[in-house]
Amino acid sequence: MKSCYGCEEQINESYKFCPHCGVRQTKLICQNCNYSNEANSKFCQECGNSLTTKSKKKIPLAAEQTEMPIPSTGITVEFNFSTSQTFDFAVEEASKFASYRMIGEGKKAVYRVNVPDTSIEELMPLLENLKGWRNRRVYHNGEKMKWDTIFGYQWCYEQRSASFRPNLYCFGYDNDYSYNLWGCIQSRLEFRENSDLFTYGKWLNTKGDWEFDKKRILHELQKNLFPFRFCPALNLGLTREVLEAFPEKVNPHQDKDWKFVENWRSQDGLKITQSKYGFPQEMYANGAQPASMKKFVMGISKKIKHKLPEGV
Repeated sequence: MKSCYGCEEQINESYKFCPHCGVRQTKLICQNCNYSNEANSKFCQECGNSLTTKSKKKIPLAAEQTEMPIPSTGITVEFNFSTSQTFDFAVEEASKFASYRMIGEGKKAVYRVNVPDTSIEELMPLLENLKGWRNRRVYHNGEKMKWDTIFGYQWCYEQRSASFRPNLYCFGYDNDYSYNLWGCIQSRLEFRENSDLFTYGKWLNTKGDWEFDKKRILHELQKNLFPFRFCPALNLGLTREVLEAFPEKVNPHQDKDWKFVENWRSQDGLKITQSKYGFPQEMYANGAQPASMKKFVMGISKKIKHKLPEGV
């Protein structure tokens, strides 16, 4: 008696297939290199040839070429043999790419695919099978990069895909109190009351003229979006248009569409007097924000060229 490769039930050693689960019990001989593989293998552990297809086309043994330069353009993903249960699936996904290459042979083989920056979304099924691996590498335009520097967006993109309305997720659809016209919630510069976004600037005088610091806003956007710059859903063109449509100067004293951002943390900023509960009260303001955030967002959206998804 022996244990089945699939369900581990005890079966007769002469059985070629398990009577309980139907899994093959005999070794699989690779037609490409004659290596003897485990019965449940999908790819040859020696040469990487598929063991599940009936194609007579052989994969050239990589011993013919043990080195191949990294492509100088696009995104290149490499991985080696792994004992992970997802190894066979990773090879299967990699082999679907026209750029697929297997370099070397046996357990020392390197599996490689390359795609243009604009096709990074096509790598998602492969990346799913490489999660947690140590023997994986990524290159951008021929230069080796840290994995999360390129694929740091992956967790957020997966949340977007699983959301109720993915096309609106990046605009803050899942938060009823926070608009996000930048097109990425990772910008961390929300269009909401008391957001830091409306404190980036300076007072030009004591009359309440406030000038937005667009260079600082741009710096914050670039810094916060850098780890997500390869996200397929990110539209930097839209982000730039929204910033350009942002007002240069406002005055909450003179414009009823704007109000002061009160500084609760310190006595820094412009000293103002406002009526609260029928009594005058002195306070300090360190910015200017829209009186109606929805009205402000609608006004910005009408100025930009990019068409926003319906429902934003």
